[in-house]
Amino acid sequence: MEKTNFNQKTTHEKGRADWLRDVDAKPRTRIVWGTILVLAVLPFIISAPLAAEILIWGIFGLGFNLLLGYTGVLSFGHAAYFGLGAYCCGLALRYWHVSLWVALLLGVVASVLLACFIGALAIRRRGVYFAMISLAFGQMLYFLALSPLKHITRGEDGLTHIPVIHLFSFSLNKPLPLYYFVFVIMSGLLYLTFRILHSPFGKLLQAYRENEERARACGFNTTLVKFFSLVLSAFYAGLAGALNTIYLGYVPLTTLFWLTSGTMVMMTILGGKGTFLGPLVGVGVFLFLQNTISLFTPRWELFVGTIFVFIILLFPGGIMGTLREKYAGYQMSKLKKRSTLS
Repeated sequence: MEKTNFNQKTTHEKGRADWLRDVDAKPRTRIVWGTILVLAVLPFIISAPLAAEILIWGIFGLGFNLLLGYTGVLSFGHAAYFGLGAYCCGLALRYWHVSLWVALLLGVVASVLLACFIGALAIRRRGVYFAMISLAFGQMLYFLALSPLKHITRGEDGLTHIPVIHLFSFSLNKPLPLYYFVFVIMSGLLYLTFRILHSPFGKLLQAYRENEERARACGFNTTLVKFFSLVLSAFYAGLAGALNTIYLGYVPLTTLFWLTSGTMVMMTILGGKGTFLGPLVGVGVFLFLQNTISLFTPRWELFVGTIFVFIILLFPGGIMGTLREKYAGYQMSKLKKRSTLS
C-alpha cells in the first residue's frame, strides 16, 4: 500500500503565501536570462553613463537585498563597505599602478575583511541595535577619511588623479566599453545570486528572516547564518564601490557617508525588498528620477522624496513586491476557477 505524505501540499491546497514564495523567492532561470537580455540593450534605451551607474548601484543593491530582504537584517553602515572598496581600488590604481583586476580584488577583500571584523563584534545584536552599531562603524570610517587620514584620502576633495584604465584595446573612461565591462560582471552576479537563493544557504537566510527562534530550534547556527549574509553582502558592496571608482575616475568622500547607506535602503524598499529584481528596479527608478528632475531644478531631492512617498503608498511592498502579490492573486483566482469547473 502506498504511503501518503500528509505534510506535502497539493496544488489546490496552496495558499497565497505559498504562491508568493513560488513567484519570486526562488526566481526561475528565465527571469535571470530575461533580465540579462534587457540589460544588454539598456545603453541604447537610456544614456550609457546612466545605464552604467544603474548597474553599479544595482550590484550594491543585489548584495544589500541578501541582507535586508532575504535575511531580514537592517544595516545603516553599508556605506563603509562601498566606500572602503572604492578607496582601496583608487589608492591601488593611483599609487601602486596595479592592474584593473588587482585593484578590484583589493577593494573587495578590504570590504570583506571589514565585514568580518564588524560582524565578529556586532553580529549577536538584533534589530535597531545592530543597525546603530553598523551606522557607528560607518561614520567612524567617514571621519577617519575626512581628517586623520586626509593625507591619504585627500579629505573633502576626494581621491583624484586616478589613471585611465584600459581593458584589452578599450578605454574604460568611455561610456560604452565601461558599461559592457560592468554588464559582464553584473550578469555573473545575477546568476550567482540566483544560485545562492536556490541553495540550502538561501533557504537558511529566509528561515532566519521568518523565525530566528524556530531556525535555531531546528539545530541551525543562526549567528553564522547572519554573519555570512553580512560578509556576502559586503562582497557585493565592495565590488560596487571599486567599480564606482572606475566609473567616476575619482573617489568622493561622500561614498563613506551614512547618506549612501540610507539611499541604498530607500532604493531597496522602493523596488521591493526580498524580491529578486526589486533592488535593480528600485535603483533604476531612483537614478532615472534623480537624473531627469535634476535637469530642471537643483532641489531634485524634494521631488524625488515626494514621488517616493506616493510610490510606497501605491505599492506598499515596493514595485516588484506589489506586482508579485498581484500576480499571486491572479494565479489564485485562476486556480479557484479551475477548481469550480472541475
